[in-house]
Amino acid sequence: MAASRAAGPAVAPLPCSGCSKLIDPLRAGHVAIFDQRFHYFCNARCRHVFLGEASPAPGDARPSGPAAHGAPLLGAPARGISPAAPPVAAGPHASAPRAEPARAGADDGAARLADLDAPIVDAFPPVSLDEKLPDLPVLDDDRALLEPIGNTILSEEPQRYEAVEARDIGALLLVLAIIAGTLAVALTLAGDAKLVIGARIVLATVSAGMLLGRAATTARDATDPHPAPMLAPVLGGLVAAVWALFGEDRALAAEAASLAGVIATASAISAWLIESARHRVFAERAWIASVLSTPARRPHVAWAPSPAPADRALPRGDDGAAEGELYELRPGESAQVDAGDVVPVDLVVTGGDVEVLPWIGATTPARRRDGDPVVAGATVVRGRLVGACTFSGGDRAVARVLLDVRRRADALAPIAQASRALTERWAIGAAVIGALSAFVAGRTPVEIAMTAAAVLAALATAITASIASVHVARGILLGLRRGIVYKSADAWDRAGKVSVAVFCARGTLLLGEPELAELEATGQKLTPSDVLALAAGAERTEEHPVATAIVRAARVRGLRPDGVRNPNFHPGLGVTAVTSSGEDLCVGNRALMLEQRISIAAAESRVAELEALGRTVVLVAVGARLVGLIGLQDGLRPGARAAIQHLLDAQVEPVLMSGDARETCEAIGRSLDIDHIRPEVLPADRGAEVRRLIDAGTSVAVLGHAGVDDAALGAADVSVALGAAGAAPADFSVVLASDDVRDAALSLALAHRTRLEARVGLALSVAPALVGAAVISAFVLPPAYAPIASLLGGVMAVVHARALDAKS
Repeated sequence: MAASRAAGPAVAPLPCSGCSKLIDPLRAGHVAIFDQRFHYFCNARCRHVFLGEASPAPGDARPSGPAAHGAPLLGAPARGISPAAPPVAAGPHASAPRAEPARAGADDGAARLADLDAPIVDAFPPVSLDEKLPDLPVLDDDRALLEPIGNTILSEEPQRYEAVEARDIGALLLVLAIIAGTLAVALTLAGDAKLVIGARIVLATVSAGMLLGRAATTARDATDPHPAPMLAPVLGGLVAAVWALFGEDRALAAEAASLAGVIATASAISAWLIESARHRVFAERAWIASVLSTPARRPHVAWAPSPAPADRALPRGDDGAAEGELYELRPGESAQVDAGDVVPVDLVVTGGDVEVLPWIGATTPARRRDGDPVVAGATVVRGRLVGACTFSGGDRAVARVLLDVRRRADALAPIAQASRALTERWAIGAAVIGALSAFVAGRTPVEIAMTAAAVLAALATAITASIASVHVARGILLGLRRGIVYKSADAWDRAGKVSVAVFCARGTLLLGEPELAELEATGQKLTPSDVLALAAGAERTEEHPVATAIVRAARVRGLRPDGVRNPNFHPGLGVTAVTSSGEDLCVGNRALMLEQRISIAAAESRVAELEALGRTVVLVAVGARLVGLIGLQDGLRPGARAAIQHLLDAQVEPVLMSGDARETCEAIGRSLDIDHIRPEVLPADRGAEVRRLIDAGTSVAVLGHAGVDDAALGAADVSVALGAAGAAPADFSVVLASDDVRDAALSLALAHRTRLEARVGLALSVAPALVGAAVISAFVLPPAYAPIASLLGGVMAVVHARALDAKS
């Protein structure tokens, strides 16, 4: 009995890597692995063609693969078998007929094989069904079977790309300068022989050469002073030492050599200390720059029905759209950010309801909808974000004050510029004064030169020039960790000088979502429900929080708003209209009632009672007669008390400005420890109210929302806009990526604290240097003590900065 061989698995044919003919990959004559990729060949000749090797002679060619064992070719009749007869398998069961499903599979296989361009060879010769199955192959690959072409085949997982850090030759030169300068000073113990003095001068010269080499090979940061004032005292000390060496006063020569070594050593140590103090600042700035280097992607475009060239066709997405491409976006262009990606530019959302981590390093996601701004560096957590670019490149909010060399806050802040001016200009003036004092005292020319070099070395140090910039940069980075972005260095400085902070109450200290707390009718004509229906009808087209609360309360109670006509809105006061019955309707606060000559005497006591509880009272009058009142209660925003405490700790006076009545504002102020109240100020009048505060001689900041509080924000010395980071161009001093009032107050407190810390660090560095310069100018101590005192001051300033870093 013979059985037909069962049909094998069917897969799509692939081209032969040698001749490009279609072959079945499961029955290819030869398979090889090149460059971690499978290649299929008709036979060994195709493989030789692919490798570019000489093909074997026809007589020497041996069948490759199963053909060598005499296996018949699929699709061709075997020897001794008629083409019409079905193929049979050898063995004891050869007479067994093929089952019907197997015959159907064979027909399908024959139809599939007819499409192939090359003959297919069986992978294995026919076997009898009673034979045992062969043993499983060994899993370890034999590397002798891998045939490399040109390059060695990778045998392990490719390593991740890591940028090779440039060797810091500047640090090595500083170390050598410190060693050489220290040896020059230490050789003082060897005596004052002329040879010893010469050796000390040589070591000081080597130290000076290392400093010169570092200045020539190290890139200069924007916060670094010009190297000339830093190197002038080093070279001046060397000139004085050489000058004294050729004189007759050996003690003076030894003193000059000591001064040269001390100046060189102090300069090198000062440079090393300031580099260590700002290392964390540079590292965090580099990390932020790497995050912001994410390329932009334009939104998907519709797939064009017309065919495109194969080399220029865009890949298709799952939704049938072409995948977005990477571009350098410009303001006004659209950008697309998928879930898990970083927002590359400042933008305003134009499509999508997404959750994002609002700024670099944020841990709490926030929801963003159409019209909401998103700052560069935010990460999309859920959804697909599509927005219009507002700022790109160096104009992005984060990059503007941190990465752009022309606008970096740590380089352009007034205190940072003053510290560099001290080392680049005022130190030279102090050196001239020291030289004049020595000249007046009748000192020798060498002593005059030594005094001038010592005074210049005491004041012109790297720590004095850059320590204030370190504090400013640290303050900017601390703000960015909370989504606080200062517009410029001047804005940061003005925020640090603020003495009064004005809160536009609704939406900052208050939630801005009032709820109905009291509903009363003052007469017998209308019920409380009628009063609410009239008020809802008048306010239903208004978007103010009070109007929204009234309409929502009517909807919750199932009341139908009255069909009022001709509404006339009075910003900050209320609305006048005509009821459905044709009577005059007035809905608003007490000021609107007085303006419309409507008496509220009947409800005056009740209104005062509700306002004392901190509630906003809305009065309703029909036909010039008061018919009811509505009491709305707005809750305090989370963190409102913490925001006030931030300001009080920074010695900034908080001010509450609101359009509510005085009693309501006083109740809110008592709950938040705010003593300064500005009640009943209409939105249009808030700018003038802020200017009155400025005219009183105070520096005023206003905390509010863009669009709602623009009048007050525009009049302030410092404007803090909540949730405006990444929005369209606006002249706000500080913008926030969050809507948290604590961060708004923290932006002022942080600028105050950082500005004070920068001044303390500068004072720690300069005070000992000034004392040392004064002492040597009065010839109380030798000139070498001035740079030593300056170095001690620099050490204190750096320790102070490092301690603050550890706290943060």
